[in-house]
Amino acid sequence: MKKLKLMSNIGALQEGIQESFTKSPCQDLEQAPVGSRSQSYSTLAGGFAPQMQAQEQAYPEYAAMHDTQVNLPIYRNEWVQNPTKRDAEPFHHGLESGLDTTEYREKKNMFFYIIPEGQQVLVTDKKGKGSIVKGPCRVSRWGKSFTRLQHHIAYPGEFLIIRFRDGSQSHIPGPTEQWLDPRIHSQIEKSDALQIASKESVVVYSKQETGDIHRRLITGPTVFIPKPGEWLHTFSWHGSKGEGYRKVPGGLVFQKLWMMPDQMYHDVEDVRTADDVVLKIKLMIFFELVDVQKMLEETHDPIGDFINATSSDVIDFVGRYTFDSFKSRTEQLNDTKSYSQLLGRAEQVGYKIHKIVYRGYSTTEALQQMHEQSIEKRTQLKLDRETEEQAQALSDFKQSREFQRFKEAREEEKEKELHEIEKKNLRHKQEMQILQATEKIQRDQREEEEKQRLLYQKQENEMRIDFLDELKSMGVDLTLYLTQSRADQIIEVRSDKTTPAHIHLEKKEEK
Repeated sequence: MKKLKLMSNIGALQEGIQESFTKSPCQDLEQAPVGSRSQSYSTLAGGFAPQMQAQEQAYPEYAAMHDTQVNLPIYRNEWVQNPTKRDAEPFHHGLESGLDTTEYREKKNMFFYIIPEGQQVLVTDKKGKGSIVKGPCRVSRWGKSFTRLQHHIAYPGEFLIIRFRDGSQSHIPGPTEQWLDPRIHSQIEKSDALQIASKESVVVYSKQETGDIHRRLITGPTVFIPKPGEWLHTFSWHGSKGEGYRKVPGGLVFQKLWMMPDQMYHDVEDVRTADDVVLKIKLMIFFELVDVQKMLEETHDPIGDFINATSSDVIDFVGRYTFDSFKSRTEQLNDTKSYSQLLGRAEQVGYKIHKIVYRGYSTTEALQQMHEQSIEKRTQLKLDRETEEQAQALSDFKQSREFQRFKEAREEEKEKELHEIEKKNLRHKQEMQILQATEKIQRDQREEEEKQRLLYQKQENEMRIDFLDELKSMGVDLTLYLTQSRADQIIEVRSDKTTPAHIHLEKKEEK
């Protein structure tokens, strides 16, 4: 009886506890909101599921992109990790998996399960029906099981990859958060978005609803987040591994194309001249990708095509000349016209060759030693010639300087003589000007005196004429008046009419 009574008391106690829990303040939170939250959560996480069911599960191809070392920029020899990876992160493991590493302090007792603020728990009853309860809340533990949900976080530059139990997949760009609901989710992971810088491009493949594969080109600057079912084209080209410029297949593995001009070193080995001298020709090729679509359609390794075409052009060029003739024509290797096959192949695969630089050549050790000795002798002869030329030039310089000084002295003396002559000419000119001025003054004075004399004589003559006219008017015989004074000599000439008279006068010399 005591045992039955104890069992009856325990049953009553359980019914009381269950009834009190039924009236718990969390009842509304446990029932009504949970369904709506579960429904909205399912819509966010699996809303794309009907559209994605027909697509192939292609995330592993894209996820491999982040595990593969990415070469930035392309054609380079060194490998560079994806720049979006964080090298130093206090919650490195949590960020890689996307899990929130905030410490979860679980609180529970015999009757209640306490959900802290900022946490969510999947509560499953005795019938197997589950609902999500968001903290803070206190839930009765009677007949229930509790599963703490994992909290996944994606920051800017990242995205969450949500895989659903129906086989679909969704990508949500950050910043975002998501709680893993085991009823609809199979897995949630975080991945870095692909940062595409300016002048960089990636080739993206996607499967259409019709089943056809579509290819498109995405050019930066942008942040690329793939859609479910998309993957990137991975290029595997010739490249250098380790030291040296030897190119090997698969030396460059990358997914970003650099759309800027670039260059590469290339050594063409085992090139024979016409006289069987083995050489290694060193080149630098400057090129630029101008048509990505043509490159994708025409080749899988343009660097390998460049190497083969360049080697063919160099072998053809060097094989036409002997070693000595080749050395005198090395400047032609800087001309792009010497690389017809390279230019043609580059145009076929969507590239443009801007310039080719010849960096020199090398040969076998014995021939190189002979060549170095020859160079040394030529250099010594050249130095001797330059020394002699400098000595001769110094002698010529001294002679030319002496001649220059002598010439300058003669020029200076000539200048002095010319200056003296010029001074004499100037002095003579001034004297002549003074003389001419003096003569002009004297001439003007004489002319003035002559004018005065003539004027005076004219006045005298006029007065004498007036006087004689007065005498004549008075009846005076002017002839007698004028000849009344005693003459020095009187000559009388007589002649008849038939014989003309001749008079010969001689001037009497004065004693």
